[in-house]
Amino acid sequence: MGIRFRFIQDDTAEGLDITIRAKEKNAQVEALLKALSEVSEKSACEQAFMEKHGIPLDSVILVMRDGRYVTAKMLDGDYIIRDALVRVEADLDPVWFVKISQSEIINLRYVKRWDFVGGGIIQIQAENGIVCHTSRRYAAHIRKILTKGRAKQ
Repeated sequence: MGIRFRFIQDDTAEGLDITIRAKEKNAQVEALLKALSEVSEKSACEQAFMEKHGIPLDSVILVMRDGRYVTAKMLDGDYIIRDALVRVEADLDPVWFVKISQSEIINLRYVKRWDFVGGGIIQIQAENGIVCHTSRRYAAHIRKILTKGRAKQ
């Protein structure tokens, strides 16, 4: 069984409508549906973040509360987001962005190394020389995420 892709132009359509036709809903169909769903959620999340905050989500390494505002540490510098951390957190992709303390959220894509430093605290080293520490409150949850393999040790 081969897979064919085709485009049908419909001037009345709003957005994209993807239909998968097959004899049965097997593992290959399930995998394709899952992959399409993840891509759709990711791009919608990134699009919404870009529209709301004006910065690309894929280059955000760390989001932290910095006084009255929130600072996004990015690959190309720091950007101030004039919003509360709670509202910024709601706009982030929960698959890759993990809250590590009351004031910091890290993007697991940019974690280079992590170490258990004692006292229930994890030290995280990310891109651009960023080093941060988890609070004990979040350490158990973060330990599970880091040991699952989304981040390198």
